[in-house]
Amino acid sequence: MRRSGKTSIQKVVFHKMSPHETLFLESTTKIIKTDISNSAFLQFEVWDFPPPGPTEFTEQASKWASVFAACSALVWVIDVQDDYSESISRLQAALVVAAHANPHLTAEVFVHKSDSFSEDQKFEAQRDVHEQLAQEMANSRLNVPLRVFLTSIYDQSVFEALSKVVQKLLPQLPTLQNLMDALLAKCAGEKAFLFDLVSKLYLATDSSPVDMQLYELCSDVIDVVIDVSYIYGPREANGSGMVTMPASVSGAKDAAGGAAGAPAGDGAEAEEWSGMPLADAAAQSSAVIRLSTGSVLHLRHVNRYTALVTIMSDRTLAKQGLVELNFQHFKEAVRLLFEPAQAGAQGEMTPGGSSAHQQQQLGATES
Repeated sequence: MRRSGKTSIQKVVFHKMSPHETLFLESTTKIIKTDISNSAFLQFEVWDFPPPGPTEFTEQASKWASVFAACSALVWVIDVQDDYSESISRLQAALVVAAHANPHLTAEVFVHKSDSFSEDQKFEAQRDVHEQLAQEMANSRLNVPLRVFLTSIYDQSVFEALSKVVQKLLPQLPTLQNLMDALLAKCAGEKAFLFDLVSKLYLATDSSPVDMQLYELCSDVIDVVIDVSYIYGPREANGSGMVTMPASVSGAKDAAGGAAGAPAGDGAEAEEWSGMPLADAAAQSSAVIRLSTGSVLHLRHVNRYTALVTIMSDRTLAKQGLVELNFQHFKEAVRLLFEPAQAGAQGEMTPGGSSAHQQQQLGATES
């Protein structure tokens, strides 16, 4: 059962491919390893596997055990528009191997291509998948952490789902959440997101529930700020206005070591992502947008590739000094929080005794 959409998810989120262009992608036929190294906040690998055979996890258990032992999360993509009962059975077989090979592995299920469903149909499909998985795991006496997400590349749902997957790979997440809670308390804020500018995944948020409409609004503001900064920001000495951002895919290789991820031909995609059209001023730029609800949306860059987007009361605009002071404290706290990881990326050892440049790995597969 090919073409469930896992490669399309990667292309849309990490390569900025248009969802409509993914219709022409070929099915995955070999393992593709993609290195995501946008910043100290976001460093992991994605292993894209071809669809497994019906008995692959039982007949080749030792091979898959070595794969799962190296992974931090297993992302299983299900085409909700197709009969997914067999896919769930294969996932159950995979979890049996994974549970023995890596007790700390978490499983994330994307109920994909749900955009054509009504709201009731979406939640019914999500509930059905979750119940079938729970029954399969109970029959196998498995105790693997499992989450089920409704996703589509035609809206923000896939970004939110991947954001939550990535957050579980961040050991600093509880501290980041506490910092954002404190910032909102000091500035009369309503909601805050810490975004990776390259992928537009949110790496952390405060402890209040996430409203999808607010998340979509904050995500759209990032595009506005980048576009405006590129057009009106000061140019570099060469007049190009271009700055080099880390390619969302800094290295993509197949299992045989060959290049992967770039389209066939002259590697135009790799050239496109060696630098993004982001003006140098964007790293210091900010945005304040008053909403029709009376709230204010405030964007500030924490570092070159990470931005804090907050929803605040319009009364906060009269206290810009207070907001600036608290933001600078937040920015400094985040810098200190990730300083050991940045040192580890240069080959030093973190206080915990392990090199911080050893990246997390995400295994993505479909059925």
